[in-house]
Amino acid sequence: MKDYLKYDDIKVFKYENLYLAIIYTIGHILIAMTCNRIITGASLDMAAADAFVEPIINGFWFYFLLVYLKKIFVKKIESNDLTFVNPNQIGFLLAFIYTVGHILIAMTCNRLLTGAPLNLAAIDAFVEPIINGFWFFLLFEIVNKFKAKKALGTAA
Repeated sequence: MKDYLKYDDIKVFKYENLYLAIIYTIGHILIAMTCNRIITGASLDMAAADAFVEPIINGFWFYFLLVYLKKIFVKKIESNDLTFVNPNQIGFLLAFIYTVGHILIAMTCNRLLTGAPLNLAAIDAFVEPIINGFWFFLLFEIVNKFKAKKALGTAA
């Protein structure tokens, strides 16, 4: 089992998930704006509007996954209720679930805010979340490596 599943996140980093969600959301805004502008040809102001609204919604989605679903999955894995995933795959599982929800949120926001044709909104909704899924996974793994080092440092 990975080290980050062996101790309580709250005791080690009280506000870590909130800070991580904020960092993620800033990167998400930049990725969303760039993708929207390139893929749909939306004006800069509409791409910027979409890039701010949609990542804020996805920031809440990200935080929900880290705070609530992660705990549920860890409990189910530890009680052997989830047999299709092991503790070492929790980051991948969360990134996958996040990406599916992100696609639905991105497509809806793009279509409603920029008025992009449905086919371009759909392309943007698939490309941009895939990039942000990698961004999610990267942040998740970096933080967990840092937490593992911090936990080892306090245990010594």
